Amino acid sequence: MERNVVGEAQLQVVQPGSRGSFRRRVIEAMRTVVKAPAGFCCFGKDDTRAYSDATRIVDGASVGVRGTDRIRLSAAFGFDAKSLVGTNRRAYVTSELYPESDRVALPYFREHSVPDGMTSALLLFLHEGGVLFGLAGLERRAQDGEFTDADKRALEELGPFAVAGARAQLQYDELTREAAALRALSKINGQLFVIDRDKKQVVWAIDRDHGIDWDQDVAPVADQIVAAAETAIASKARGDALPTPPRLPSGAVTGTAKLDGDPVFGGARCAVVRVDHFEKQEGGTMEGLSRREREIARLLVAGYSGVNVAAIAGLSENTVRTYVRRLYGKLGVSNRADLVRKLVAPEAAKSSASPASQLEPPPDSSLVHGDDTLD
Repeated sequence: MERNVVGEAQLQVVQPGSRGSFRRRVIEAMRTVVKAPAGFCCFGKDDTRAYSDATRIVDGASVGVRGTDRIRLSAAFGFDAKSLVGTNRRAYVTSELYPESDRVALPYFREHSVPDGMTSALLLFLHEGGVLFGLAGLERRAQDGEFTDADKRALEELGPFAVAGARAQLQYDELTREAAALRALSKINGQLFVIDRDKKQVVWAIDRDHGIDWDQDVAPVADQIVAAAETAIASKARGDALPTPPRLPSGAVTGTAKLDGDPVFGGARCAVVRVDHFEKQEGGTMEGLSRREREIARLLVAGYSGVNVAAIAGLSENTVRTYVRRLYGKLGVSNRADLVRKLVAPEAAKSSASPASQLEPPPDSSLVHGDDTLD
């Protein structure tokens, strides 16, 4: 094997492009240094979703990966991610990992290798620093011969470049998705979730302040986020007043917008949902408020008019007005715009010299019409 062939393959995987093109480049780079009729690449740091983000090529044709829904990458290929990423090694012949009888029973091999007559596989785990970025591999039929130690060494040499390409691709993907969400919601704060409205799934999430752990931050509330998005969109279409902002473990839903046909999300019918953290909403300034005052303050910040606040809280408008005067006095504000500034962006409130009227009012607030009776 000529050194320039390996170098060509290494450069191939670090070229910029889309996520799909990255997977294809990895497959073709591996096939450049190790001859094989089939190759695949599953990409992503999240074990629960990486298997569904996959490409497979057989005899030069892209054939896709079947049956990926709700299957973890580790389960599809039968490996333990924690023990794997603790080593420096990346390339393995499957016979080193499990007996043949176990291999053919695993979801990926059962669905693909067995029907296509592939009898051996060489896997390249893309990991670095304790993080798994995905899994790629090559497959051969019996007539192609077994993979050798030289083949493993060739993929090991390619591994660092594939990982570097994976890192760059993930960064590029996050920037393009964040830009798409920004276009839809005008600003990014708290948590952002992108929903595929047809599949009823959360397909992307970001939290600049706290980071996102998919299993902890997304999976437990995914159904609630999808429902909140659909309810908000339907309410806007009817011109209805918004329902009580849904509460999630980390915060409340404070914004929803359609995001249809954006190529960043595969042209799907999507929506963006913004969830503001409770601690950000409160800004550390609500400790002195009673439970009822906190409830009313959150409703005001969420954008509800005085009539809606009274209806949601189950109080008369006069009683709500009394609570509002109290919480305004405790927080040192004189109107709703100041209240929003104080609770949502307390640091900006301290440093800003612009008048409160310059703050964009909440979308459902009667401040929009200049007649908020609670101020």
